[in-house]
Amino acid sequence: MKRILVTALAAGNAYLAAMWLDNKLSSHPFNDLKLVGQVFTTDAPAWVITGLANHFGFSVAVTLVYAKWGYKRLPGPTWFRGILFMQLENAILYPGAALLEPRHAGMKSGQVPTLFSWKTFWGQIVRHVAFGLALGSLYKPDV
Repeated sequence: MKRILVTALAAGNAYLAAMWLDNKLSSHPFNDLKLVGQVFTTDAPAWVITGLANHFGFSVAVTLVYAKWGYKRLPGPTWFRGILFMQLENAILYPGAALLEPRHAGMKSGQVPTLFSWKTFWGQIVRHVAFGLALGSLYKPDV
């Protein structure tokens, strides 16, 4: 379990680093912590705490699924398996945003832009590549 937690923390931080870099270089600064933290409220510090807890909690959940399923079943070198796994996760969960957007407090207030724009979509691809690269490179099963 320690390996999973360390990997999840590193991969979650890689995602946030990619988000920060993307926001610095992009004309479309999409904040994923607001996406997962402002589901119910836009009040700080509640959304910040919720965003960090959700982000890293989801990082652990994704790493657990990768460890139990993705690591063994996906093709290629481990770094590629991690990227492929995260792109599959992105493809499966992304459409769910259509259900979330009309009720999302941050989106209703205008603080979180829609997920259904090309700039947001490509930013999510890049961020998931960063997470997946860290995930696949760092996770090693207990032998």
